[in-house]
Amino acid sequence: MMKLIRLGGLVSQAIFLQFVHLVGLGAFLVSFAAGYFRAPSWSVIILGIVFGVGVDKFVDVTDVTGLLDRAQKASERGGFLIIVYFVIALVGYIVGAYARYHHEKFKAKAAAPAQSISKK
Repeated sequence: MMKLIRLGGLVSQAIFLQFVHLVGLGAFLVSFAAGYFRAPSWSVIILGIVFGVGVDKFVDVTDVTGLLDRAQKASERGGFLIIVYFVIALVGYIVGAYARYHHEKFKAKAAAPAQSISKK
């Protein structure tokens, strides 16, 4: 149980570092759009892998990783970044789907009184 708690703390620190570097924010916004526009749920896995491998291979994050040494050392492993970006993509997708649900609910609620007035 203690190892799961430590892993959760390490993942949350790595997510913070990715958001500080703004690549995590980009991944969140892309997955938010995927959830809002009803992309299939398996796109979360693809987004996590693409962003994780892309950051591992092409982005140098050493300028901000000095903030948290343990997260920096864990981020040097490519598989860990895939886990981090999978979590970011999953949360972004769920938030996007939730936003779509409330947006449609709000539109239906706003359209209902207008329809009842026009029927009279």
